[in-house]
Amino acid sequence: MAITKTHPIKSTLRKALDYILNPDKTDSAILVSSFGCSPETADIEFEFTRRLSSERGTHLARHLIQSFAPGEATPEQAHEIGMKLAEEVLGGKYEFVISTHIDKGHTTQGDGSLVLKKWEIQKGFGMF
Repeated sequence: MAITKTHPIKSTLRKALDYILNPDKTDSAILVSSFGCSPETADIEFEFTRRLSSERGTHLARHLIQSFAPGEATPEQAHEIGMKLAEEVLGGKYEFVISTHIDKGHTTQGDGSLVLKKWEIQKGFGMF
């Protein structure tokens, strides 16, 4: 069973995105997906949406990490599980970038990282 952790991103959104998008960890970005934004410019797009929002808060985004035990899921399966989780939880209302890291030394292990933004794309309402 996957272990899921999450923590707020308060000031280093570009740094978090650079970490999850690292080509050495994502098989040259093969296991990278996004919704409502481009992975390369997500920090700019998240900030644009934030500026349109009436609610600012102290968090820029959240970093969700989903880890699978060796043999539990292939990297492709881990990525698909992460995409389904993001789609189900966020309901098409929030931008996100997701990647699956495969650099842990075992090809059967996938660690998914999801950076999602707080503000709804259309309405500007905060999520967390």
